[in-house]
Amino acid sequence: MIKRTDDMAINPAYPAKPLTSKKDTHPPGILISDHYIQPYGYNCYRPEGTKDWLIIYTLSGKGLLNNGGKEYLSCTAGTLTILSPGTLQDYFTEEGQTWELLWAHFLPRTTWADWLPAGNTGGPVFYLNIDDEVSSRAIEAAFRRVLSYRLSGDTLLRDELTLNALEEIILLVASCSGQKKTLDPRVKEVLGIISKHYMDSHLIETLADQVCLSPSRLSHLFKEQVGDSIIETLMNHRLKQAEKLIKYTLRPITEIALNVGFSSPDYFTRRFTSYYGVNPSLYRKQHRSIAE
Repeated sequence: MIKRTDDMAINPAYPAKPLTSKKDTHPPGILISDHYIQPYGYNCYRPEGTKDWLIIYTLSGKGLLNNGGKEYLSCTAGTLTILSPGTLQDYFTEEGQTWELLWAHFLPRTTWADWLPAGNTGGPVFYLNIDDEVSSRAIEAAFRRVLSYRLSGDTLLRDELTLNALEEIILLVASCSGQKKTLDPRVKEVLGIISKHYMDSHLIETLADQVCLSPSRLSHLFKEQVGDSIIETLMNHRLKQAEKLIKYTLRPITEIALNVGFSSPDYFTRRFTSYYGVNPSLYRKQHRSIAE
């Protein structure tokens, strides 16, 4: 019998970026991860999910995770689950158990689109029981590196090393599951254009013409396979490039805004503040104080 505590409020010790959040202490694009050992009574409930992806790998004990409805999936040693953005997050430690898990909230690199798996359980959750000892050790070791890099004092390399370790996990999961999601080559071509030429202006009509699709068909196919619209994907890519320049250089913020493709510095500031939770100047000040 499935039992959970009555109070299913969001656990304040479990950071994530809510879909409707305007302020956030952990900016997107920087991995949030931890190792939990939680007895019965631990729970998390986010009915609208979060803006990021969530991956959970169980080391021991047992947790239960909602599969988008009334069905709960058992998370035991070797179980790995992945929840995409906007997916209900409802999970907790089973009664009489202690749940030991490694977890990470993340926003993936564009290049991961082929490897992030879709739900395979009749619901939105991707669920995999890794019973191969070599693979399970490799995934746990990569998770441990994620935790190690997250705590590193070298801020210049920390984010890239952390994402590299997580990318290894994603590739191992894809290899174990045999489920490689293949993007439509026309969507992949548009992603490549956005990645290489994010500072340029792009019209959906022009992109559609380049890949021989109608604008409406390209927009629908792109949203279906990537999860965000073409415009949002372009905007997010610009913001992530700007975030790196703000964090690691002393270039004027107005110059950075123009260089990554924003024609209006004021508009850039509004979008950056909405995305990262603080304005560009404060973001730079916070990260410079951490580095010092």
